[in-house]
Amino acid sequence: MTFSRRFGTKVTSHAMTIRDPEQVDKSFDDVYAAYGKLDILVNNAGGQFAQPAMDISPKGWRAVVDINLNGTFHMMQAAARRWRETGGPGYIVDIVAVVWRGLPQVSHTCAARAGQIYLSKTVATEWAPYKIRVNCVAPGTIATDAFNYNSSQCQASLYQANPMKRAGDAQDIAESIL
Repeated sequence: MTFSRRFGTKVTSHAMTIRDPEQVDKSFDDVYAAYGKLDILVNNAGGQFAQPAMDISPKGWRAVVDINLNGTFHMMQAAARRWRETGGPGYIVDIVAVVWRGLPQVSHTCAARAGQIYLSKTVATEWAPYKIRVNCVAPGTIATDAFNYNSSQCQASLYQANPMKRAGDAQDIAESIL
């Protein structure tokens, strides 16, 4: 476990694979043992690789869907079960992709994230009586180490296509979650 203290709160991280429901349950058991409760779950795990849909192998498809959709479900379910047992409340935020018009080269991600969005909508209605709120945050273009948005062509495209006239950053996402 890694702990940090800032703004009067503790943040905990646990190394595991969210694809494995047993590891997920163990992680939640550890959180409850250490703190006695869980306030918020932010599902930010994801994985994908760029490849034309016709060339994605069955194994590649399953790997992306398993982490982005199934892993998210395992995390949501484990948190919700504990909140139901303790009387809640709880708050889940799922970080998804802007998939409304499709994204070339990442069909596996779009399929999984669309499933995640509708999973979130469905359980939000099911779990509301347990005082569990579920929302999605769908960041647009976010500047990360994985993507280089600094080229002049990219900057010009962002200026024309993005109302903020720039790529977002981690602080933008954090504020939307809060």
